[in-house]
Amino acid sequence: MELVKSNDDRHVFVESFRNLRSSLLFMFEEARRPKTILITSAVPEEGKTTVAANLAVTLARSGSRVLLIDADLRRDSLYKYLNLPPKPGLAEILGQELNYAQTILPTFIPNLWFIPAGDSKDSPGELFLGPSTDVFLREIHSQYDFILMDSAPIMATDDNSGLAHKVDGVIFVVRGSFTSARIAREALSLLHQRQVNILGLIFNRAVASSSDYYYYYEYTDSYGPSKKRKNKSAAANAKSSAPPPENPPKA
Repeated sequence: MELVKSNDDRHVFVESFRNLRSSLLFMFEEARRPKTILITSAVPEEGKTTVAANLAVTLARSGSRVLLIDADLRRDSLYKYLNLPPKPGLAEILGQELNYAQTILPTFIPNLWFIPAGDSKDSPGELFLGPSTDVFLREIHSQYDFILMDSAPIMATDDNSGLAHKVDGVIFVVRGSFTSARIAREALSLLHQRQVNILGLIFNRAVASSSDYYYYYEYTDSYGPSKKRKNKSAAANAKSSAPPPENPPKA
């Protein structure tokens, strides 16, 4: 999946992330606005990494200083989106092998920085439970407007148990026509049991089957940049094909 970009023709896709960005910026009072956010799902392949990467880009393009962290130490993939090396990174920070400043990478997006997952030699779950996680989060907290973490799926591993309750909130991704409702409920129940602050759910890859979804996509798509260009082109063609005006009558 290609990251969102300026003048992106995927209008509905881009507007979805802009809506999510606005929710984070305006649904909370500034003093209560979540800064450290974990993005997860119940099982793999639900789109959590795509959501994390594109939300980070969208926030950065609005002027926010954003740090994107690959906290999925078992199946990291964010570095591929950003064309950056996969290590060193978070595993080395939590293992106290490197200082966090030695792993932060600038990206091609202004205001966006990245920490890859790194090379985890120990159990990631134990790394997150250690005191180095708290130290790391305290050190970076004041330096960014938003700190987004892509993490492992809830039902695939217990890694999140040591991390989810240490952040300001969790965004839970559910994939349409893919995620089992029972599994999603079990994953959310686990988060609630661990007293995790769930900021909201994202319904990814929704199927536009109902009339409401159909009209939603029709309306939003009609406001896309490609439509604007087509309308201008149509207007220009109409103008060029119009008959010349008649000569004004002579006095």
